[in-house]
Amino acid sequence: MNLFDTSEIPHFPKSVLLGWSKVRRDLDSNILSDEEQKILKSFTNDQRKGEFLTARHLFWKIVKEFSWDIKSITLKKEPFGKPIIESETGRKYVSFTHSQNLVMCAISNNLDIGLDAETLDRKVNPAIVKRILSENEWGIYGEDDPIALWTMKESAVKSLGTGLRTNLKELQLEKYEDGLFSITFNQKEELQGICFRALNHCIALAY
Repeated sequence: MNLFDTSEIPHFPKSVLLGWSKVRRDLDSNILSDEEQKILKSFTNDQRKGEFLTARHLFWKIVKEFSWDIKSITLKKEPFGKPIIESETGRKYVSFTHSQNLVMCAISNNLDIGLDAETLDRKVNPAIVKRILSENEWGIYGEDDPIALWTMKESAVKSLGTGLRTNLKELQLEKYEDGLFSITFNQKEELQGICFRALNHCIALAY
């Protein structure tokens, strides 16, 4: 279980802690709640079990970095699947993502965050990128890194908590400089976003 040194990442919000771990299948499941134990047992795929258990261990490692009262922390999900943290001092924010070999988790005390990551060697069909970009975005970003565009939009969806029903074309990207974005949803709700590369991944955080 590892924490990123985010002090060297341009524009990374100071109130967010970001961690990562290789997917492990040898971790103790006793840290899971009764409900999480049921979820773990429902998985038939060993890889999925490893991702779930690794994510929960990583979550609790990061929570401890905040010096919160562990006993007051509860990890829950909203109706469309967005994870949230409830505590006696109020709501806090968390987002998970995973690739084939890594699990990542971001936690913030005050920023409603969304996290997404893809391996840099993933091949993204240009036709797929065109389907997630509006005409205006395609004209501006059509030659940009497709993985960065994909992860930025996916992280925004996770921050909004709108789930897979969201049409990614409804999220409008505007890039101010390398790695820094603003995201507008339905011409109303604006998010900030950053995108950077680490661990052979393109990692996007929206907030």
